Order: sequence, then structure tokens, then C-alpha cells
Amino acid sequence: MTATIKVEVDEALARKFRKKAMETYGYKKGAMKKALEESMLRFSSPGTVDWGSLRGAVKSRGVSSVELQHRAWSDQD
Repeated sequence: MTATIKVEVDEALARKFRKKAMETYGYKKGAMKKALEESMLRFSSPGTVDWGSLRGAVKSRGVSSVELQHRAWSDQD
């Protein structure tokens, strides 16, 4: 069973999302759907990341906060 959700978002955000979806899932039919479903699952799932353990990690390891967040999300899969 599927549902249709219609929303209006900022044009620049939509472009960034489309670009990232295509880079991640390929330039083919269904890439946007897969990216949006994954985003919705992550948003609605209970958080299991221990954000407290990341405190101070950016400075000590020379890794950006964005990279740490990406690693944290990747570890949940």
C-alpha cells in the first residue's frame, strides 16, 4: 500500500535534494522516491545515536561536524 504526500518546498532545497538523490541512487527512475523514503524513515525512527559521545570529536580528529553526522547515520543501517 502506498500514500501520496504533496508538499511545497523551497526551490533551492528541492534542487539540492534532487542532485543528492541522483548522485546517491543513480540517474534513473525511482531515485527521488528512494531518497525521500529513506529521509522519512530516518526522521521518524527513534534516535539511537549517542550524540554525547561526539562532543569534542570534531577538534580532536580534524573531522567536520557534517562528516560525523554522515558517519553516525551510516552506522545505523
